Amino acid sequence: MLKNFPSSFSKVTVTLFVALTLYASCTKGYDPGNYPSDRYHLLTGQPDSVIWILHSIQVDNSIDTSAKGTMKVYHPDGTFTDYMGFTGYWILYSRDSLIESTRSSVNPTSPYFTSHFHIDYLEKGNLQLTYKDSDKKIRLLYDSKK
Repeated sequence: MLKNFPSSFSKVTVTLFVALTLYASCTKGYDPGNYPSDRYHLLTGQPDSVIWILHSIQVDNSIDTSAKGTMKVYHPDGTFTDYMGFTGYWILYSRDSLIESTRSSVNPTSPYFTSHFHIDYLEKGNLQLTYKDSDKKIRLLYDSKK
């Protein structure tokens, strides 16, 4: 048994169907999630600790490997230690900005100095930081050992 529907009904139905299809397909886009939290967990290695091992230092276009093997650990409480005798505090200022306040643990009364790093790359197992010293661009390349 067929019913006669007004022609406007089929236009509305088709329009509604197209709109719902577009809406459903657009909501499947990339969801980055809680990005600062993800960076925090990658940097600290949560739930376990991660040891970042310096692979090389690039000063402008030259590579320096004299400090290769230097290790650093970022702790979840906002502190860090390295194996050269430096300790300090760190904060993810933004998703691509890391600020460290550092002093020598050999002389605990020494003043802190602050370094501002740009996070070029942070993935499980790899960390790349860049900072400027005078007119030089310095890039630190780390690999992780969990």
